[in-house]
Amino acid sequence: MRLHTFLVALLILGTGCSAQLEEMRERYRPVSPRDAYVHGLRQTGIHDSLIGQAWLQEGDAVLKTPISPTLPYLEQGRLMAIDVMALGYQLDLTRGQQVIVEATSLDGFQVFADLYEPMQESGLPDRLLTSADSTGRLIWDVRRSKMYLLRVQPEILAEGGFRLSIRTNASLVFPVAGHTTADVQSRFGVERDGGRRSHHGIDVFARRGTPVVAVRSGTVRSTRTGGLGGKQVWLRDEMGHNFYYAHLDSQMVEAGQLVQPGDTLGTVGNTGNARTTPPHLHFGIYQNGPHDPWPFVFADRRRPSRVAVDHSLFGSWRAAEGFSLTLREQPSRRSSVTIETNTAAQLHIIGGTANWYHVRLDDGRSGYLPASQLSMTFAASRPGTASARSAASVGG
Repeated sequence: MRLHTFLVALLILGTGCSAQLEEMRERYRPVSPRDAYVHGLRQTGIHDSLIGQAWLQEGDAVLKTPISPTLPYLEQGRLMAIDVMALGYQLDLTRGQQVIVEATSLDGFQVFADLYEPMQESGLPDRLLTSADSTGRLIWDVRRSKMYLLRVQPEILAEGGFRLSIRTNASLVFPVAGHTTADVQSRFGVERDGGRRSHHGIDVFARRGTPVVAVRSGTVRSTRTGGLGGKQVWLRDEMGHNFYYAHLDSQMVEAGQLVQPGDTLGTVGNTGNARTTPPHLHFGIYQNGPHDPWPFVFADRRRPSRVAVDHSLFGSWRAAEGFSLTLREQPSRRSSVTIETNTAAQLHIIGGTANWYHVRLDDGRSGYLPASQLSMTFAASRPGTASARSAASVGG
């Protein structure tokens, strides 16, 4: 949303507002840094002003029209004080993953990042899960496989560059010391016993005697010997996950013992029905049934592509007249087209990721535009100015 009364906004945010906001934040116990900021706006009267309402409305609107980045994701961009901005992203996450968001300003202004669980199916408002701290860093262990919403919004009248990083990681310590998912040779769901049962875990192959460790702090529920699992350890965390370690060569804990991540529970072996196989750990996760451990322990080491578009265009407006404009949901040519139009449109270049621009039309719709479609030879423009619209173009 673009604000046309910039000078009025400056008067509203005149001398003394910053001090008042800080005082209110100290006295108020917020649910998030953004909530504290909104509370301060309300106490100082800015909440009900034109710029305050525009900022709040923009924050709500982007949660209804998010774009879908491809993880791991890196975006750089620029915000202008005259534009009231918020950015919305839709993240497809899997139970067991840990999502890590870093939203930072390159020019000293405050950036709020909030992760929501959509609740429309239940007829409820989106549920706030967690927010970035004062450094702009947000970490969340995903508990349901679904789409989540991320809102990134700077403080009012922010101007300058920003950087956004989104990636996933393992939410658990790997259960075999010194090993990774590269040592997994049997995945969850593989058929066993001629299809009579399926594999409810992963098998991590390692030398006999390799330490098997606690993946999370918790309580040892039991140690058992016998059956398919041979020597076993069951560990339970405070969220109700039950972690199953089987085929151990030795058990080094007792029922009721409290352990921390990385504490040794036993050693790798091949007891139980694994006596004819090389030593390995069978690791399972149960909570109202079995869950695939892979997302819980897989650490994605990929790096996002560098931002390879023209940074000097960030924050500018350009006019698309007489050209077919195609915006995609994700920064990929295989992604679905979200906007396709031949009509004249104003294009706000917010930022870029890899070889794509993150752009928004003047009607609020957003998407990704390939760098190859954007002509670099025309000056920036502003919506509502006929001469400016004729001075820039987007080409195919």
